[in-house]
Amino acid sequence: MKLYSETIFPWFLDRSLDTPQIRARRKRLVESVEGDVLEIGFGTGATLPFYNRDLVRSLSVVEPSTGMNKRAAEMIDRLNWSITIDALAGEDLPFDDQTFDCVVSSLTLCSVSDPPRVLAEIWRVLRPGGTLRFFEHVASEDPERRKWQDRLNPIQRVVGVGCNLNRDTVGLMRAAGFVIGSVPQQIEPSFPFAAYLPFVEGVALKSE
Repeated sequence: MKLYSETIFPWFLDRSLDTPQIRARRKRLVESVEGDVLEIGFGTGATLPFYNRDLVRSLSVVEPSTGMNKRAAEMIDRLNWSITIDALAGEDLPFDDQTFDCVVSSLTLCSVSDPPRVLAEIWRVLRPGGTLRFFEHVASEDPERRKWQDRLNPIQRVVGVGCNLNRDTVGLMRAAGFVIGSVPQQIEPSFPFAAYLPFVEGVALKSE
């Protein structure tokens, strides 16, 4: 199982998500972030090419997977960024309170083991007025699709190494105290099993 989770799965993610449409979404997610930035669930570093170095004062990243970190390190070296990956999960961020202006989550909150704890940690390390920028797949608002998400979720958790199809991520962010406007669900045709993976993208505010 470790061979799959740490070698095959990171390779599969890079291959399946390296489409012009997904790259455009990643770019839209991070191209305007500024100040001191934290990305949780850095994965293989797929967002890194789209950060604007003129806007980002510092970039910190956390990712618990050894296999993901190996591929991310190659991306960091290729793009000549000065970044150290903290090989930790989002439930225990190694940063002081109110350290960051922005936290980025790209296809991460579907997989964390304790979403409320992760969101509480994000809230803690964000400065007042800071933002959580997110691009996530979520539980469908369509009842029939949601039924299939619930049925397939046990399989998905194995194949996706802990990934959940049916997580109400926007609701969890609001419950954690973040202010979020309307977040329409979208379908990204280039994503595998797109009909069962509606996406949301947006900005959640830690109000001052």
